[in-house]
Amino acid sequence: MRGALTPPGPLSTTALLAWRELRFRLASVWFWAVSSATCLMAWLYGVGFLCSFRTESVIVTTDPLLALNAAVVIFLGLVLGLRLAAAMAWEREHRTLEVLLTGPVGWGAIIAAKFVVELAVLLLLVLIYAVYLAIAQPLGAGVIGPEELRGLALIPAFALPVMALGLAVGAGSGTVRAAVVGFLILVGLLALVEIARGILSSQTVDQMSLASLYLRHALDIAAPVLGLASPATQLALPVQSLALQVPLDLAQAGASLAQAAVLLLLAAGIGHLRGALR
Repeated sequence: MRGALTPPGPLSTTALLAWRELRFRLASVWFWAVSSATCLMAWLYGVGFLCSFRTESVIVTTDPLLALNAAVVIFLGLVLGLRLAAAMAWEREHRTLEVLLTGPVGWGAIIAAKFVVELAVLLLLVLIYAVYLAIAQPLGAGVIGPEELRGLALIPAFALPVMALGLAVGAGSGTVRAAVVGFLILVGLLALVEIARGILSSQTVDQMSLASLYLRHALDIAAPVLGLASPATQLALPVQSLALQVPLDLAQAGASLAQAAVLLLLAAGIGHLRGALR
């Protein structure tokens, strides 16, 4: 029939939702506060870097930004993951989620739109960080060049799993407070496992008690599972890269992307199941 309305498809719906939220994010004070905090981290690191040369002899690594990049990716991953958890729970708490679901919008489109928005925000924040490094040269004139900035290309990938985890927690939470507390507790527990594993791995056998040896053996057995399932493991890879002085590679970034995709599917499933049980 002429003049009949055709509902938008999943891609169009996702794009419309994402564009609406992205405009709000970029216009908020929060975005510029986080970008300023990231640049401030680079400046403080640069001050310490320069002071080290003035007071003592140091060995400069092949990539002087390894430590700074690790701190930045952990900071951005946690902040954006927390925002995703709160944003998803906010939709349910304020009854706007039901309004979206009564229209031509499914859980997949909502989850994808939320994640695409924060992914765009993450990329813009990393871009601002890279521009600041190139222009301000916080580590000293001529220290940061194209080779060092090239290492930033893989950095965003390692923040994606913890961001997707935030969506999964938010999809299953009824209030913003529950989502924030649940996300922080879950990430904290996963981080404690990684910290314990790192500390135990650095000790020799003669330094360890029998209980510590059993715990290290158990964590070593669980390591393959944690690598596949724990976002904290992926977020710890830049720190491991710093400790071993080995640059991050495409295989590690690919594993982070795969884990983020699985967690996004989990978030959509949790949201759909929680809605069906109401």
